[in-house]
Amino acid sequence: MKVMCGTLLTPKEQLKGVSIIVEDGKIKDIVPSTALPDESDCVDASSYWVVPGFVDPHTHIGIYRLEGESGDHGFEASDTLTPQLNVVDGLDPFDPAFDDALQSGVTTVGILPGSYMSFGSSVERITIMPGQGAIYKTNRRLIRRSAFIKCALGEHPKRFLSERKMVPTTRMGIMAEIRSILLQAQRYMKNPNEKINPKLEAIIPVLKKEIPLRVHAHTLRDILAAKKLAEEFDIRIILDHATEAHLIKEELRDIPIVYGPIVFSRRGVELKNLDSSNLSQVKGLDFCLTTDHPTIPIQYLDLLAGLSLSEGFSLQEALSLITINAARILGIGDQTGSIEIGKDADLVVLSNRPFEPDTKVICTIVDGQVQWRSQV
Repeated sequence: MKVMCGTLLTPKEQLKGVSIIVEDGKIKDIVPSTALPDESDCVDASSYWVVPGFVDPHTHIGIYRLEGESGDHGFEASDTLTPQLNVVDGLDPFDPAFDDALQSGVTTVGILPGSYMSFGSSVERITIMPGQGAIYKTNRRLIRRSAFIKCALGEHPKRFLSERKMVPTTRMGIMAEIRSILLQAQRYMKNPNEKINPKLEAIIPVLKKEIPLRVHAHTLRDILAAKKLAEEFDIRIILDHATEAHLIKEELRDIPIVYGPIVFSRRGVELKNLDSSNLSQVKGLDFCLTTDHPTIPIQYLDLLAGLSLSEGFSLQEALSLITINAARILGIGDQTGSIEIGKDADLVVLSNRPFEPDTKVICTIVDGQVQWRSQV
């Protein structure tokens, strides 16, 4: 297959009049369009813009279909620490959000346990360590089953556990629980005769730095607590949400951040400093953007990235926030997130320049296959 591009825009360059050659789902070459023979298997985007497929690294697609859906599907509410659980085992591949993602150019998603921030509830429902997250293409193809483990600090687990009359209900208690299971897993690793413990087995890849700990943290003090924990155990972390990261920018230079959602109501003390204008202050950090779907529906990921343009980001920098930055933070930057030879052919054809109000998705290609095409 070939994709004839009017304008090819990547995080690194902008080219005109080129074609992308796709073979076995991968980008084989990028050549001048005039150098190619006629082929029947061709996507004619010669009047359009072509960009890398969008990547949202923090969603709950396939776990929560609708706002206010009954039940807790993304975590086990009876236990505060369940690292052995995996979202893949509870995923609904028929969630229409996968199709919404394709129609809006999103080709890859991280799916996390826990729940979303609700407009109808006073608190995000989440335990201290709800389990393992996975990475999917939006054509429903599983990329990595156990890509990371999620844990949560701050008011959301505090309030949820308090409502459930469970312990702990303080920041001190939450940190003590996380530290305790990490210490137990360290000892478990050193004793080959130990009886198999699924919880501790799940923690071992974190201690070996094979996968990161994804830390839900909004406030300054919780962000700092997460940073200290990573230093104490010499583990990799990714900060999720990081609402107040702009207040300690210099201390977060080496920590990847999944930032946002940057548009939401300021509900509760943790979101008092939420403002999309903070994008200008976190510029320079290793970060990407998220919808936290269904907190913000997945189809508005590009809208969130577009807000960065008014905060001093260039067009290519804005594109990076939902492509290569997100892919790299997910640990799959060598596979997707940009248009380069050898990478997955995840492409979006746009009617106009990215992030313009009248720009529409014309076609979405995942793994070298057209997964959605506009009927207009």
